Amino acid sequence: MANLLSKAAIAGVVFVGVFYQFIFKDLYYGVLGHGRKVNSIKDYNHVSCQKVDELGLEGCEDMWLHEKTGYLYLACSDSRSRVQWLPALTNRGSIDHNNATGRSLVDRIAVIDTRGPGRLASRIQWLRTENFSGVNGDGTLSLHGLDIRPDKHTDTLRILLVNHRPSVDPVTGELLDNVKVGANSTIEQFQTKAGSDTMRHVRTYANDVIHTPNRVAWVNDHAFVFTNDHSGKVGTRRALDSILGGGSVGYCSRNSCNIAYSSGFAFPNGLARGRDGLIYVPNSGKTEVAVFSLTENHLLEKVHTIKTVLPIDNLSVDGNGDIYAASFPKLHVFDEATHDPFNINPPSAVYKISRAGKGYTGTSRKAHVEKWDDGEYVLEKIIEDDGSVLPGSTVAVHDSETGRIFLGGAFSPFITICETK
Repeated sequence: MANLLSKAAIAGVVFVGVFYQFIFKDLYYGVLGHGRKVNSIKDYNHVSCQKVDELGLEGCEDMWLHEKTGYLYLACSDSRSRVQWLPALTNRGSIDHNNATGRSLVDRIAVIDTRGPGRLASRIQWLRTENFSGVNGDGTLSLHGLDIRPDKHTDTLRILLVNHRPSVDPVTGELLDNVKVGANSTIEQFQTKAGSDTMRHVRTYANDVIHTPNRVAWVNDHAFVFTNDHSGKVGTRRALDSILGGGSVGYCSRNSCNIAYSSGFAFPNGLARGRDGLIYVPNSGKTEVAVFSLTENHLLEKVHTIKTVLPIDNLSVDGNGDIYAASFPKLHVFDEATHDPFNINPPSAVYKISRAGKGYTGTSRKAHVEKWDDGEYVLEKIIEDDGSVLPGSTVAVHDSETGRIFLGGAFSPFITICETK
């Protein structure tokens, strides 16, 4: 018996050691960022940033830039309401972020003419929806990720929006207990024209495959990929995603949707389709970006893994084909800010990811502090801030024509515009 207990004790010590080294240590320090030193924006003399906090541009989780015109499209909300309703951040047994009665009723798409003359306030418009019923006919959206595909020959824009509708009783129309059943999230397609102040609803994508959508990315005029950031809407398995991993990437065409890849994810987040045709998927529960090709069978095949320093939220692709990544130097502080966005200022960082050869190179300025090259990709830190100037950024969009970088955050009460020299 003593010998058996001794062996059990040794096995227990080994298990604890392995758990600490390969799971807890990486999660606590690498992902959550405890003890990580963060630079100030003052360390980057090639960048000057300005908060835009008086124009109602808050809770802008995602953005997209029309390269041809400089129109910036933003998916905005109400920062206070985000604390009540953002199903992507809800854990089992917690009402935080899954209180449907506290959701925003004013979510909408803002459009900024970033290259026009005059005060910025005179260059903002809010898109009105046409032919969209919302929840029980109220016309509301609950915005998260977006992507827009410009027509090659006209000024038509095809818009995809992740819409976190609350679950309602199909007979009475009353809100269900969304803590127990989860949101009834969909992906909505709209159409507009560059410079227009309206967008017309085209169709709703609702499918069992679309269970926890986070970000969408067009792959052609009639098909797109999207991330499910969790393994399910609610339940014990979802609650264990932070330890066991979970989530997937789906594919939808005109008539069907399917899971395209579901292995090895840990909160797959703001994916993007690169100019090279590859699909880039950041894992916010890890410090990496998975790179995939899309097969003829509408499945993903992993071709590379980009090791990053920080966990990444949304990716965006600029006019040069470079990928800009909004990152979290201290993810645990960002998590705190999701409960109190007006008093907690989480640090932010922006990285640029470029191809490192193979006949494809994005134009690049040497980064101020850090640069990594894994033979396939170059990763550069462009900006970092301790939270005093930049929001808890969930998206960073670079205008390759002007050099400006636009930053927004799902919980931030403002956006930030940075000029680069």
